[in-house]
Amino acid sequence: MLPRLSRLLQLSGIPRIQGREALVLAFLIDALGTGLYQPFSLLYFQKIVQLDLPAIGVALTVATILTLPINPITGSLVDRFGARQFVVISQLLQAIGFLGYLFVRTIPLLFAMAFLVTAGNRIFYAAATTLIAEVAGHDERDRWFGFVGATQNIGLIVGGLLAGLIVTFGGSNGYRALILANVCSFLLMALALCWRRDAHQSNNQVEDLSRDRVEGLPDDSLRGSALADERIGYRAVLADRPFLVLVACNVVFALCSLMMSLGLPIYATETLKLSTATVGALFAFNSLLVICTQTVTVRFLESFRRTRSLLVACLLWVAGCMLFALAPLIPSILLIPYLFGTVAIYTFAGMIAGTISAALAAASSPAHTLGRYMALFELAWGIAGAIAPAMFAWLNVAGPSRTWIALIGPMLIVGPLLLWLEAHLSVRALYVRRSVEMRSDKQVARRSERAPR
Repeated sequence: MLPRLSRLLQLSGIPRIQGREALVLAFLIDALGTGLYQPFSLLYFQKIVQLDLPAIGVALTVATILTLPINPITGSLVDRFGARQFVVISQLLQAIGFLGYLFVRTIPLLFAMAFLVTAGNRIFYAAATTLIAEVAGHDERDRWFGFVGATQNIGLIVGGLLAGLIVTFGGSNGYRALILANVCSFLLMALALCWRRDAHQSNNQVEDLSRDRVEGLPDDSLRGSALADERIGYRAVLADRPFLVLVACNVVFALCSLMMSLGLPIYATETLKLSTATVGALFAFNSLLVICTQTVTVRFLESFRRTRSLLVACLLWVAGCMLFALAPLIPSILLIPYLFGTVAIYTFAGMIAGTISAALAAASSPAHTLGRYMALFELAWGIAGAIAPAMFAWLNVAGPSRTWIALIGPMLIVGPLLLWLEAHLSVRALYVRRSVEMRSDKQVARRSERAPR
């Protein structure tokens, strides 16, 4: 029975979680807390604290921008002290910040607490991606990133449903209960990570991965210095041009992902004249699709090059943006099923890009600077988060459909860049499974043998 269940889990794309249960539980608890608070965050400060909405927006935006440098700082510290400690620190910082929200009465105090929360959030994502890459084996990184994404969506959707009930029956005290629940979720995640250390890779596997990653660096001199000096810093990361190209591509991926959560509610209600209930159904469908198909999608893509999978995501995003832009021309009787189909296309693009790009970044990173590489990779989300609101506001005023049309151009640039990356990344970075890598190596060897000398 157990071997059959294990086989079924493998076929469905679920990674091996034995010995890593605490890590999975920690991410689930964190997402549950975020799902409880996130939908009502602005409403709390506007309706309960009674602060001015534009002032709230300015305070949160400034806090977001000022915390951007925390990503690279965290990367250096993670390489020196380890990822787990900084994931715990991030949870404690966010717990203090959210607890402070209960005492906010002025904009300066809101800014101070928002700075703590945003700083903790930056540290979390910079350290958590490194922690996942460390815990997962080389063959299972894609599965782990996909599985964590699906787990977080479960927490978000359950938290969102519970939050609606709490606010409906609890009134103003319901909002405060949501904040306390989120504080508890941060503390529980920190406790779960301290409670049990998850199994890590064997020393042989780490040494093997270290060699693989060093082979992915851009030139021989860097490879030599990386092997000779494990304290190499951001100078080497910034000299790794293929990785910088991947980070630039990730900025575009993040913009596309954020634009649906930012742009679709206003586009659907104001331009397409749909109800907020329909918008809620579309986002619920998005979350359910991720929960049900994320791991299976990753499992299906394991036999392909990671760059080719990302190219498929680009094409799906282009198709999704075109379909969103054409939505005002669709007859009203067909509009809702049309939008559900478009959201499905857009969601699959996000699932592929979010998982595969993170795994590609981790596989392209030298072992001793993994924290720096992943922190720089995650910085792309911070940059996109700072750009997206202003970009959406400007494009929406110019013409609602232009929001989606504007995303097509960057995607068409990213496609050729991904093909360029194939020639500049190691085989171990491009392929998920070692069996596929070995097959690829043999094909290259056969071609070289047949070539005339």
